[in-house]
Amino acid sequence: MSNFFRRGVSKICFVPTIAVKTAPTTIEITAGTDLSPAINDIAGFMLNNSPIPVPNLAEVFTSQIDGEDTTDDSTLTFNDDNSLTTIRTALTKGTAGYIVLMPYGKVTAKRCEVWPVKVTGFNDVYSTGNDPATAVAGFAITATPTQNAVLPTFP
Repeated sequence: MSNFFRRGVSKICFVPTIAVKTAPTTIEITAGTDLSPAINDIAGFMLNNSPIPVPNLAEVFTSQIDGEDTTDDSTLTFNDDNSLTTIRTALTKGTAGYIVLMPYGKVTAKRCEVWPVKVTGFNDVYSTGNDPATAVAGFAITATPTQNAVLPTFP
């Protein structure tokens, strides 16, 4: 596989319901909101593990076992303009659903990630600098994400 530039290729949707996280359907993804055209920045959406040291009197090396899984604080930053109405409605504070990350685009049989989320807030960012107007949506990750889901057939 050759290298590629994510901008212009990757897609991100907010989907209200997904029955099987390993295989979202065309209907489920189509019912979602395409967030990609307004996204300015992405933070978090990474699964982390906290390994546990296991010292052993017979060894000088301390091995580790898997510990708890956690996620970073996850946010999406949007370029703010009047076209954000649909996104703001979909991402109202307290709304539960799924962020579907499609690293190779909305392409049949490609890998995607399905992140169960609850929106923790959607806030305007104010600045007096030479910056575009932005707004940030925060997310609580509510269950283990599926990082190797497969996209369905798209018409």
